[in-house]
Amino acid sequence: MRVDILTASSINGIITPGRGVCSHDLVPVLNPPRELWEAKYEVRRRHDAVLVGSNTVLSNDPTMSSHAAPGYEVVRATIDSAGRIPPGFRFFDGSVRTLVGVTDSTPDFYRRLLEERGVEAVPCGSGRPELSLFLAGLEERGVRTAVCEGGGILNRALLDQGFLGRIYLLLLEVILDAGSVNLFEGPGAPVPLRLEALERIGESVLLTYAKSTSSG
Repeated sequence: MRVDILTASSINGIITPGRGVCSHDLVPVLNPPRELWEAKYEVRRRHDAVLVGSNTVLSNDPTMSSHAAPGYEVVRATIDSAGRIPPGFRFFDGSVRTLVGVTDSTPDFYRRLLEERGVEAVPCGSGRPELSLFLAGLEERGVRTAVCEGGGILNRALLDQGFLGRIYLLLLEVILDAGSVNLFEGPGAPVPLRLEALERIGESVLLTYAKSTSSG
């Protein structure tokens, strides 16, 4: 499975106001137009599921269901083998189909919680969770396409492990603390991209990129 990335970034490539800070804290600063939200939701609805990292869930406590529309089934997914997401978080509110990656070392109490909340546990390894196994597990459960709205660590893993499809980048009219979360955290070789589409939305721009054919 190839996974697309959907993210909002500052001019200097930062995706949150600060480490551990909710990305939605930018909303009162920028007051984005409704058209920007609609563009984001439209991209989500092109995919079978929205994938986020567990750090994003812990920071934002999202429902990942605001793109719901008649005839469209919202599906959300994350990997949380350590069982860090608290029971009271909205990710476990039972409102939409939810899948969580687990391993053999995932605590029993957490597995019971997932079962009680109707969350589908997706095996993805014995120790450290393996992204390839998780994505394969999603496919086995009918998720053919996914869009990632995670943080820089998950984005980098998708890129480095060859699972990256398109990048839908909402470039926001703001400069953020360069010490916060980068769009792709960590070192890596240059990756050429090809611009497929450009749309202006208020003071922001929605850019659609694919990996260049010269990048392999």
